[in-house]
Amino acid sequence: MELRFKGKFNKDIANRSQKVSDEIRETIWNVKLAPDISKIQNLVKLKKHKVHYRVRIANDYRIGVVIRGNKIWFACFGHRSGFYKNFP
Repeated sequence: MELRFKGKFNKDIANRSQKVSDEIRETIWNVKLAPDISKIQNLVKLKKHKVHYRVRIANDYRIGVVIRGNKIWFACFGHRSGFYKNFP
């Protein structure tokens, strides 16, 4: 799978705690190694959207991803309380 990162995602992950940063790196690594999207842990398709998904990390945080074909865009990152207001 081909990974791409949007600018908002890079801004969102800046200045996070070490534990959250480690979880983000681990999630990105797991997505990269997954043979297909069904093998990605904690990936859930968002209702009413065709290509938007979220990945749950550290229980309270979400990563918003857009999957089209073999390309995965990491779009945004945030706490679950405000994540769904900004994504998609």
